[in-house]
Amino acid sequence: MVNGMQINSASALNSPSLRAAREAKGMSLRAAAHQSGIDPGHLSKVERGEKQLSIEALYRLAVVVDLDELASHLKPLLPRAVA
Repeated sequence: MVNGMQINSASALNSPSLRAAREAKGMSLRAAAHQSGIDPGHLSKVERGEKQLSIEALYRLAVVVDLDELASHLKPLLPRAVA
């Protein structure tokens, strides 16, 4: 659980929270996408709530934008090769 939410899919995180975390870190969408290995267009749609990220992509993004609590909850869900 993260802030009382059960994390069982990438859609469990509120997309505006991802944007707010990225902006709080002073990162552009392109920089966050590049550093997390996500297509910038896809990340833009995720932030608008139009698309979802895989657990692996959400984990990488959480690490990049310093969402440490989220990353720690997602890490056990990752395949061994990714974790």
